[in-house]
Parts: sequence; structure tokens; C-alpha cells
Amino acid sequence: MPDVAMPSYQPQTERFTLLINAGGRSRRMGEEKALMPVPGSGDPLVRHVARRLWALTDDVILVANDERVCAALAPLAPRACLADVLPDMGPLGGLATGLAQCPGWALCVACDLPLVQPAVFRHLMALAQERDSQGTPRWDAVVPRVHGRPQPMHALYHRRCLPAIQAQLARNQRRTTDFLAQVRTRMVEEDELEPLDPGLRSFFNANTPDEWAQAVRLLRDSVVK
Repeated sequence: MPDVAMPSYQPQTERFTLLINAGGRSRRMGEEKALMPVPGSGDPLVRHVARRLWALTDDVILVANDERVCAALAPLAPRACLADVLPDMGPLGGLATGLAQCPGWALCVACDLPLVQPAVFRHLMALAQERDSQGTPRWDAVVPRVHGRPQPMHALYHRRCLPAIQAQLARNQRRTTDFLAQVRTRMVEEDELEPLDPGLRSFFNANTPDEWAQAVRLLRDSVVK
């Protein structure tokens, strides 16, 4: 494994907003996945994800098209629950909707990541605050890459990314990673992430009933341990 400089977590110099994307239609799950009850607490999945990352920022934006999902997160008092302004453009449309309301960096996370780890996001936040010798921010996006694939719905984006995202959407291009070539992107490889999250469970998506059953087992195991 190559030596990797692990930046220490620095005091925040810019505003970070937790941006939870829950605007999908949950077709593969067969029911609204953001409302699936998490074992132990019984919290809806969207609230569970928010609680796991709550200590990182006091500013929360939820993108959701179902009023029940908004209500499920209301106890944590998000600043805004936004309907997706481009509901037919997939996760990228939800990212554009939320990022337009963020003053600085967005900690973008999908609502279907039940094992998300705050330590991973702390590392991404430290990278996001890197500056060059002139004091200029080095990055506009900080995106993990797991099993050779970028993880755009578990990543950091600065509001500076918004013009590139909007330009891509205007071309009716929905792939979430295409705009990354147009902004200063720091890809974060597995060897940086594994010490923070052995097994990289942060990136486990629960999109189907079988995946949800597996997530429930993993969550119960983590509680027992």
C-alpha cells in the first residue's frame, strides 16, 4: 500500500451543509426507502442517516418529493426541505436543487446509505479545506472512489460546482459524474478510506429488499459489538 498523507481535521473555515438526497422514487425497493424503520431505534432511514452525521454540521438541507419524508426529518429541524426542481433528472437534479441553497460546501449523502460513517466525511472535509501556497482553495469536489467507481452520492461539493452541473443538466445529461471533469476534483482512493471505515460499509446502498435485509443484519451486528 502506498504511503498516503492523511490530513488532520482542521477547524472549519467555510460553511458546511449536510445535503441529504431523498428525491428518488424507490422503484426497486417497492416502497419509500427513506421511511424504512432502522432496527434498534426504529427511526426512519432518512433520520438515521442524518443522526449519524449530525455532529459534523448544524445546517441540514433535505431534497425530497414526499411530504412524509420531510416530516420524518422534521424533529432534527432541517433548514429546508426542498422539492426536487428537476424530478426527472435523477440524483444530479437533486444535487443541483440542494447545492443552490448551500452557501459553501455540501456534504452530499443519499438517504439509502444506512452504514455511513462520520469519520469518512471528516476526512473528506479536511481535504476540502486544503489550499495552495497562495491561499487559494484547491478543490471544488472531493469524491471517494470505491472498487474503481466514483461515489458521487457520498461526496463533498462546493457551490462553485453549480454552473457545471446546471450546464450538464441543460444538455439533458444525467450521469452524476460527468461534470467532475469540469471542476477541480480530488478523488479519494480506498487506501485512504479503509483505515477510517474497515470494509468500507459507508458505501453500502440499500436499494432493494434483499439489500435492505443485509443492511439490517449489518446494523444489528454493529449494535451487538
